[in-house]
Amino acid sequence: MNEIRFGQMETIRSMPVPANCHFRLLIALMAMLILAACAGSYGRLQRSSDVSKIFERHELLPDHRYYATGSEASPKAILAVHPSYSLKPGLWRPMTMTPELLARLVDAMTDQLGFSLATMGAVIFDPEGKPAGAWYSQYSHTTVRFEPDNVIVVSLPSEKNDPFIMNRGRRSGRPY
Repeated sequence: MNEIRFGQMETIRSMPVPANCHFRLLIALMAMLILAACAGSYGRLQRSSDVSKIFERHELLPDHRYYATGSEASPKAILAVHPSYSLKPGLWRPMTMTPELLARLVDAMTDQLGFSLATMGAVIFDPEGKPAGAWYSQYSHTTVRFEPDNVIVVSLPSEKNDPFIMNRGRRSGRPY
């Protein structure tokens, strides 16, 4: 131990700092930075009767790119993505949307339910609150994450807020 003396005052003894203490602190800080970077920025859905009406009137949003999940006979959700954003490929099927195709998809979705009140139109907002697209589905839960370069990752729709829906609804280790 090292001793520090202050004139006539009592002696203060300092404990040596373990050699790996600084290393552990550095590792902890790096881990926090990595976790913060991986968390990404999340957007949100805001229910909108105007968006619902646009889809139900089979109107296309100008310049938006369209995507769907589920089959054409039984769609689960439709996305319209603003041209300044791109959807990360993999979970959603790109659609060359026409008013006729949109009518078939929306009608198929509402026919499954027997009425249209259960479907939900919503505006997709980015983390800064700017509109990034539109959502139409019989499900109200999804996760919208924004990655660098205006890439959007939208999880599959779900009845519940399930964190595993980013993995096509399969939990790790569960057979396909």
